[in-house]
Amino acid sequence: MYKRLFLNFALAMMVLIAGSDASSRTKRLVAREKGRQWFGKAKFGVFVHYLGQGDEWNSRINSFDVEQFADQIARTKAGYVVFTLGQNSGYYCGPNAMYEKYAGYKSGKRCSKRDLPMEIGDALAKRGIRLMLYLPSRSPQRDKQAMAGLGDVHERQPAPQEFTGKWSEVIREWSLRYGRKVSGWWFDGSYNTVGWDDLRKPYNWNTWADACRAGNPQSILAFNPGADIGYAFNRLTDQQDYTAGEQNKFAATPKSNPAPAGMQWHILSFLGTYWARKDGPINSDQYMIDYVKTVNSQGGVVTMDVHVSYDGTIYKPHLNQLIEIGKSIR
Repeated sequence: MYKRLFLNFALAMMVLIAGSDASSRTKRLVAREKGRQWFGKAKFGVFVHYLGQGDEWNSRINSFDVEQFADQIARTKAGYVVFTLGQNSGYYCGPNAMYEKYAGYKSGKRCSKRDLPMEIGDALAKRGIRLMLYLPSRSPQRDKQAMAGLGDVHERQPAPQEFTGKWSEVIREWSLRYGRKVSGWWFDGSYNTVGWDDLRKPYNWNTWADACRAGNPQSILAFNPGADIGYAFNRLTDQQDYTAGEQNKFAATPKSNPAPAGMQWHILSFLGTYWARKDGPINSDQYMIDYVKTVNSQGGVVTMDVHVSYDGTIYKPHLNQLIEIGKSIR
């Protein structure tokens, strides 16, 4: 009798756990769908490469005029801003104790003392504009100390389990810090997916995605394999919500290069002659207006990279073109 009671209890617990897992999975999928919906309606946004290094890093960040920057973005009528936390130098524009712990740096030496994304997120939110964040998929490739501390290797090699676990902890800290101030993430340099594809291992795509969504379950994610047209509009993982869409020109459309089912089509390119370059625009206002309208009409979203000075001033020719685009699109 006791054996039968135990088996019945065990079966009931298995059903309860399975039901709970299914319910949690459904909630996560619903949250992600809500994220994709706002992104699709945003129509277009602005990308900012805010990068630097050295002893002047904190003073440069301190010079950033958040309110002026947010006012400029509001004039463009963009729906969102993608802002770089950092890249391969290993210098970041927001505090992160977990990164400093693993990379072996004192507070404020690599992660800035000022929390620029927090302030930008608040300023943009007051104007009804969303903030998304950029990070590389791997450790800063030009900082050997950080790479060793994080347990990483060259970005073209499979990501070690140690690195994925530690990097997820670093991302989780930022995600929890910013919460719903951040609506999405764009990860660069996802060149070799072997290190994340095996979901039986302790650290994988799911570990990474859970860290990103720790602060906001509706955060949308993209993982970038590069600018090759054959890869830019693909899905690398089920955790990906929108296409990375990196291109060196504004030409592709959802019809010419469709996204996989269930993903939001998105393209990212630059207004100048290259990323963050202080020149151009290389396309006329009318070309960009027509292009954005075409992409929007086919269900896509366009992100335009601009040059921004350390004090937060958008390069005027880029700003002017964005304003003209905004007038026509909105």
